[in-house]
Amino acid sequence: MPKPNYSHHSSPRRSRSHSHYSSSHRSYHSSSHRSPSHQQRRSQYSTTNSNHVQQHQHYSSTTTTTSKSNQRGQPQETYSTFHVHSSDYEIVFVNHETSTNSLNKLLNHVNLCKQYSIDTESEKTNNQLSLIQINSIPFKPPSLVVLFELQHLPDRNSQKYDNILQLFQIIFRAGNEIYSWGNMQLKLEPAKEFLILPIAAVLIDIQPHFSTWYTRARTQCWVQSLSYRNDKINDNAIIQQHNQHPSCDCHPPSPYKINELWSLQNSLKYACNLFLDKSCRLSHWSSSLTSRHSSLSDVTRMNMIHYATHDVMAVTLLMQPITERWTFDKIKLRKMNEMFVAFTSIRLPALPSLKN
Repeated sequence: MPKPNYSHHSSPRRSRSHSHYSSSHRSYHSSSHRSPSHQQRRSQYSTTNSNHVQQHQHYSSTTTTTSKSNQRGQPQETYSTFHVHSSDYEIVFVNHETSTNSLNKLLNHVNLCKQYSIDTESEKTNNQLSLIQINSIPFKPPSLVVLFELQHLPDRNSQKYDNILQLFQIIFRAGNEIYSWGNMQLKLEPAKEFLILPIAAVLIDIQPHFSTWYTRARTQCWVQSLSYRNDKINDNAIIQQHNQHPSCDCHPPSPYKINELWSLQNSLKYACNLFLDKSCRLSHWSSSLTSRHSSLSDVTRMNMIHYATHDVMAVTLLMQPITERWTFDKIKLRKMNEMFVAFTSIRLPALPSLKN
């Protein structure tokens, strides 16, 4: 199957015609950050809609900070808002308005991918599964964030619906890896009509592994600090005192009890010093995110789209540090765009059994 050429729309300053996908995506990313070559590229997942182009420019800032006091009474710390630049990914909406051409190009893309992260959102009034977010991790950028609007899919007897079923079959086929934060087998139970059960792909829940990784990373940080102190400090009394208290000073201890699961928001904050805005978690996810006839305001839709995309990409961001046992220093040195391309997977160790 030929490899598609994934690209973005031209800058809003150059063109006033945009897709459902690109315009929604670009509305919260400033075009001023793009290179001229990037501004000239055009997305293949497009239908014309310029309704969202200039809304929510405040999402373009990568330096927005949020102050939080930790639970141990220590001084406030400032966290940069988690933000992935628009040049590193594209948003694709899958609903009854998605063109057959866009679905075919999406099928080409997922045929070339072996790794994904996944998340879901449910309608706040009845807890009905309404949105599935899948972040593809391709061998070459850009990565795609595919938003399946389950309450707005085409007729079940249509060719478009068959194409969507085929998308799910390819993504969840044998040999693929699907990473999640939480038990995705359970979360996908209401969507079993789209899946071939049992799911053939390997489902990897990284949430229960974070606690072990964080403890290990703090220990590594302490060892590095100890080595530095031994090299730089000649006072044996100070060295001995530090040896007696083997804990990392630059990263706080876990706020959780043993075997308690970390939230995604806290994991990103403690590991990467990044703030993940979860204010849209409880929303009307059964409403359309793209239609002009949606009951949601444009501002609300943009906020929800931004939340949905960054929530699933936060899982992607933590995949390699946890599976490859990264140090805090390696996380600091990482480039954001390098986190959304395929990597050689490492089997996670078995979780310790819980003691009664």
